Amino acid sequence: MKLLPKLRKPSSQVFNNELGSPYDFGYPKITKEQEINLVASLFEHLMIFDRIIISTSRLNFALFFLITRLGINTVERMLDNGYLKFLLWTPVIVTAGGTQREDGTIDKSTIMGKPPIVAGSLTEKDFDPENNVNNALSQLEMNRERRRIIIKRAAKNYIIPNGMEFSSESAKTVIEAYENNNLAYLDLPFSKEANQMDFEDRRTLMHLGHKVLEIALLSKYDLKSYENYDHYAITKQNVDNIGKAYNVQENTNTLLSMHNLPNLKELFIQNHFDFDSAFNLRNTSNAKYYRKWINHVSENIDATEISKEYLNEISGNNRFFETTGGKFLKTLGSFGIGTALGAALAGTGAAAVAGLTFGLLESLWLDNILKGKNPSIFIKEIERELRREKD
Repeated sequence: MKLLPKLRKPSSQVFNNELGSPYDFGYPKITKEQEINLVASLFEHLMIFDRIIISTSRLNFALFFLITRLGINTVERMLDNGYLKFLLWTPVIVTAGGTQREDGTIDKSTIMGKPPIVAGSLTEKDFDPENNVNNALSQLEMNRERRRIIIKRAAKNYIIPNGMEFSSESAKTVIEAYENNNLAYLDLPFSKEANQMDFEDRRTLMHLGHKVLEIALLSKYDLKSYENYDHYAITKQNVDNIGKAYNVQENTNTLLSMHNLPNLKELFIQNHFDFDSAFNLRNTSNAKYYRKWINHVSENIDATEISKEYLNEISGNNRFFETTGGKFLKTLGSFGIGTALGAALAGTGAAAVAGLTFGLLESLWLDNILKGKNPSIFIKEIERELRREKD
């Protein structure tokens, strides 16, 4: 597909499509357990990603959910600080279902000879972010001035794709893939002309069209996804441009487990942390370093390798020992201070070297090392916050 960036750097923006489907015609019914898990996921996203991009339909259940579950002040804070944006799902792909007979039954034979799927888009009115925000607020009791303020704030944080462009490209891609028999591995081999496909095969093709559409949007806007698209070879270039949010999540869970800590979702569900805690923790310099590091290493490393990568990082092997300064300090062992230096580097900060004496040059190098950040410092901040909560 054409709709992909030329080069993707590791992204720290996560795509959240859990708050209702863009194809819903009404607000979904959510159980209390589902609600808790959805909010816990948002808390986790806030901690390990720089920004959350939430997909929303023209009905905007997503914003309605956020305001009713988190409170309008928390939502405004997330918007004002750039932690949250909405991606309005403007593209549409549909398939014909047949025509209704006088007796109420459906004549599916009338679909024969027609294109299997058709591209479309939301209307021009639906493209207006202020209108989309108002669709959510109309379900809530709110005075006029408060409504005006939240509409202006939220509308600034919208991504509005060209719906017809994305849906047309996606429909074309998936139809051509079928006609070239490239969908056989997805249980849709080429067996007849596309316009002669039966109803069930058309629905399968439409489902694949939606997946291609999702992949194109995620690739275009440089978003990490919790869904694994690796097997969709029909749009391989785009798949390669999508970060894997589940790697970031699983790797973080592994590191927390190494410190005997629950994962972030459980910390929220167990009422140890709330969104105020997330705001405080995520804004520290150590948290910012952790998010940058975990999103970078998770591009190529999964939970089976993250422990080694983490230990290398906190010991300085990744960040330091291959640099000029690192090679210099390695040679200091020949001057009889190798053991002391090793002990200092194994510590967690300046306190580890408080009783040691070094020359001026060695001290300058050690200052650079020990003032450097590593991912364990952020996890220690979580531990401290947890202890404070228990006290």
